[in-house]
Amino acid sequence: MPKINKKSIKTYNTYPTLKIFKYENSEVYHFVLYVGTKLDIINEKKVTNGNFGHSLKTKNHREAEVLAKQQYKDIFEKIRSGEIVKKDFNFDKDVVSSYFITREKLYKMKTGSVKNMEKEKNQYSKHLSQFFDNVNYNDVIAMDNAVLDSVNYLKNLDVKGGTKMRDTTISKYMNIISQICQHGQKKGLMKAIPNIPVFSRINEEVPPYFPKDLKVIRNRNEEYYQQTEDKIYNLVNEYTAFLQALKINRSGMNALNVKRSQFREVADYNSDLPMIEVKLFNTKNNPRVADVCEFWWVEEYWLKYRNKPIDEYIFAPEITEIADRHRLMEKMRKTFVRVSSECKLYILNGKKRPFTSIRHLNALKIYQHTKSLDKVAEGLNTSKPIVKSNYLNYSDDWARNRFKALGYDKSEKYQSSMKSKNKIKKK
Repeated sequence: MPKINKKSIKTYNTYPTLKIFKYENSEVYHFVLYVGTKLDIINEKKVTNGNFGHSLKTKNHREAEVLAKQQYKDIFEKIRSGEIVKKDFNFDKDVVSSYFITREKLYKMKTGSVKNMEKEKNQYSKHLSQFFDNVNYNDVIAMDNAVLDSVNYLKNLDVKGGTKMRDTTISKYMNIISQICQHGQKKGLMKAIPNIPVFSRINEEVPPYFPKDLKVIRNRNEEYYQQTEDKIYNLVNEYTAFLQALKINRSGMNALNVKRSQFREVADYNSDLPMIEVKLFNTKNNPRVADVCEFWWVEEYWLKYRNKPIDEYIFAPEITEIADRHRLMEKMRKTFVRVSSECKLYILNGKKRPFTSIRHLNALKIYQHTKSLDKVAEGLNTSKPIVKSNYLNYSDDWARNRFKALGYDKSEKYQSSMKSKNKIKKK
């Protein structure tokens, strides 16, 4: 059999397993794609090794691509319609591998790191793959049963210390399956997506950090910065202050990667200071979600940021590579937790308070001043059920009394900032 000219091989992300190529000493293109074994394709030809292909009878590369893609579409359309009966199925090879290839490229493009993709891939391989082995993924009932079997397995799986997996965690595994199946349907490999059980993603209570707590942590960071001149302590302080000043904060990459261009000064006729509007992150319904920073932050921090170049990062502008900024975020999280622990503030009533707990403070700030879960949901740019489960998963009275007991700074400056914010919003 003639050898394939390796330099001529071309693959396509949107057409999983499809390849076009030339044989050595041949000018015409051929194609091949994986369809599974024991499949009668065309003219009673049987596929015994899983791959099907033949000559495209053209020397033109562009024409060969068009013909090969059309063959791909025709074959899988016949499989979906039942005109061609596929007798064996390999969900991992046919669908899953294609999904993670696409996922890897997406992560590299967005973050420069495939760490999260590898985590998802390992989760699938370790706990889910076994239930979809040799399942006819075009048989919706068979796929439904495979999904249910995987759920029963996860619900009875012993995790740390003999405890069972929480519904919140199981929902993440189901999301992986859902994403894989959506990919398979989009690529024309699957007829339909199976029913994916919906689990409540109610998290355990995460107590908020209060202003007095954050002040202690920031003071400790300042001490370490003076002693070591390590910029990470100063950066954590500036970043923490920014999160505290915004109610719709996202204590992650969206907030860390904020640029000068996302800030805008708004005249406030009741104050000598400008109102600072910042557009933070993208959502499904809004290109950018905006909020107004509290006046204490404007007074303390804005003047040193306002003259930065328009496209420069507010925080750590010297670090421009996305992958490096992700590593920086991890270092900041660890630093915050370590310092919080040293200050004996990381654990409150037996509950951990990670970086994200600052967002819970902001939920309570809105609740304290509005007494409305709808306003909290609006302020956090999320839904009312999520507010109840993730941010205020306790009674209204508990939240109100808790807030007052632990204390919140109700200074005249803060009160004036709230009034000014409300006036701006009415306009």
